[in-house]
Amino acid sequence: MSTLHLKLAQHFMQQEPRAAARRLELQAPEVVTSILCTLKDHEVGAVLKAMHPSYTAQLLPNLEQVQQARWLQLLNLTDIAAILRHVSQHSTDTYLALLPLKKQTMCRMLISYPDYTVGAWVETDVLTLDDKMSVEDAMLRLKKRAYRGPARLYVVNYQRQIAGQVSIYELLCRSGGQPVADFMDKQVPCLSGYTELGSALSASVWERQDQVAVVNRKQGFIGTLQHYRVRRALKHHEVEQIAPLVSSDLLDAYASSFANVLDLLVPEKP
Repeated sequence: MSTLHLKLAQHFMQQEPRAAARRLELQAPEVVTSILCTLKDHEVGAVLKAMHPSYTAQLLPNLEQVQQARWLQLLNLTDIAAILRHVSQHSTDTYLALLPLKKQTMCRMLISYPDYTVGAWVETDVLTLDDKMSVEDAMLRLKKRAYRGPARLYVVNYQRQIAGQVSIYELLCRSGGQPVADFMDKQVPCLSGYTELGSALSASVWERQDQVAVVNRKQGFIGTLQHYRVRRALKHHEVEQIAPLVSSDLLDAYASSFANVLDLLVPEKP
């Protein structure tokens, strides 16, 4: 195999993971697995996230268990749940066993929602505040998590039901001993996890925000949903048009070299 072709193909996957994913999906899973193993972990993650989950599910059996665990760790729980919808129950149990216990529980919860509902697409790793916390307690939790997320935080009660939401900036302006419940906004727009994606996209909750809380049937907080994820989920089963991020000539050159290295890697039929 030409080293130059391989380097060009690797560069294409690094720079254009979405376009690379579309081309890789046309190849045999075992061949694609060997190609991806030449990349760094974060580069593999970018390509896997762009692939259709049903195809990614075909890559995992080609890996040793240690490598399976590494690749799963590159993905968020929503991506993992989408992949597990395309494998047997036995394989689901095997792959989930490679994750920490908390992630296993959350992933099973996501799988329990049909993939046409918002519950299947929520972000579950969300920092929340307790409604009994003081400002000092809240700031300590933020510091422990090295929080870098949205400016507004959800406040939940002991049943994990949403009690309100509060701005980080408001926390900074309050005295340390003041209860968060005293000044939190108790009007919090939510979506049910069983809301269908089409209905969610047209819901009024997006008028002033691009993120919304999602609750279960008992009104328990299960996570957040970003507006872009709804759009992405609706396109989940569609053939996506890849918009080039570089000039078309350069992209074509990358793609041509990428196709060449794929041809070299695919075993010839006898």
